Amino acid sequence: MHFLGLSGMPRRIPDYPDAYAGWNALSSFGSYISVVGICRFFVVVTITSSSGKNKRCAPSPWAVEQNPTTPEWMVQSPPAFHTFGELPAIKETKSYVK
Repeated sequence: MHFLGLSGMPRRIPDYPDAYAGWNALSSFGSYISVVGICRFFVVVTITSSSGKNKRCAPSPWAVEQNPTTPEWMVQSPPAFHTFGELPAIKETKSYVK
């Protein structure tokens, strides 16, 4: 629609000149893609909200055997105001990528 306006297509008319047919078809196709995306979003939300037993996530999804190794997972959620007075030193780093 941006390019239709740049090309000089007048606004708020019931019919458009044939010179703008290409951009108007592309705009219509884009609106169909948007409608399909919105419908898919609502399907995913419906499936997600109706499936499972509403299990809670683990406190640290990246921790192995619930052993937090990074500062953001060492504190409670939500974190308290000024959780760390100074930046804690990390003495050991592990690579979990296999």
